[in-house]
Amino acid sequence: MPVSPGSDRSRTILIIIIVVCISVVTLYSREGDRGPLHKAQGFFLDMTAPVSSVFAKMFRPVKDGVVNLIHLPTLSKEKADLQEEIVELRRERIESKKMENELRELKSLLRWQENQAEFENLGADIIGQSPNNWQRLMIVNRGADSGVKKYMSVVTAEGLVGRIISAGSRSSVVQLITDSRASIGARDQRSRETGIIEGKNDNTIRFTTMREDAILAVGDVIETSGLGGTCPAGIAVGEIVKVRKRSSGLARFVEVKPFVKFSRLDKVLIIIVPEPESIILKEAQ
Repeated sequence: MPVSPGSDRSRTILIIIIVVCISVVTLYSREGDRGPLHKAQGFFLDMTAPVSSVFAKMFRPVKDGVVNLIHLPTLSKEKADLQEEIVELRRERIESKKMENELRELKSLLRWQENQAEFENLGADIIGQSPNNWQRLMIVNRGADSGVKKYMSVVTAEGLVGRIISAGSRSSVVQLITDSRASIGARDQRSRETGIIEGKNDNTIRFTTMREDAILAVGDVIETSGLGGTCPAGIAVGEIVKVRKRSSGLARFVEVKPFVKFSRLDKVLIIIVPEPESIILKEAQ
């Protein structure tokens, strides 16, 4: 098969290029750093460096954008995972705080039980509250099946909460001492003056005594008197914050701030008595 002159020329040029390249590589590897090829390389780099730098700066945003675009699905997933982890950590923190508060409350109730060993009591959780402002009621998860009866007293480690006014089989309604319909026998812990505490529907209560010369002072502690037979005597109620005298002059009454923080209640104790029938407690008409 005849070979064209053009093919021979191309083959010859290719062989020459290969020989030259091999020679240059061999010479470059054998000469020192001051050799002509190394100097030529340095000169070429010095000449092209500014141009390379400009092109690098021009195309860096494009390169970064392409890289980000390639990794976008991974970055989006990592972001979603981090957000989910943050939500979970917040939930765990809230749950931990809740458990800490419950543990503190349980310890307080346990101390009260130990200090009041003469009282038989039953622990209960608050599961509901009155939705209106003219009643101060709570619902607990203990009822007749657990031995709860109407008129039994409800307490916390801080003091008196109220009375059971209705007992179902598994839940009961508690009338708080701040309810305007509640009235319970009480006394001044210091002077022993006796009287009645009545709710005012505004998270405060009023202690009234019929003695005009009753010795009552701001800072005195009001506690239950035991009159009525079902509410044990000596349960703390609150502290006197204001002393007044009725215009008729026949009685004195004071404003009392309850020790119990009703808005923070989660758990309570129900004091168990055999037959809680006699009680100074006004019920709903």
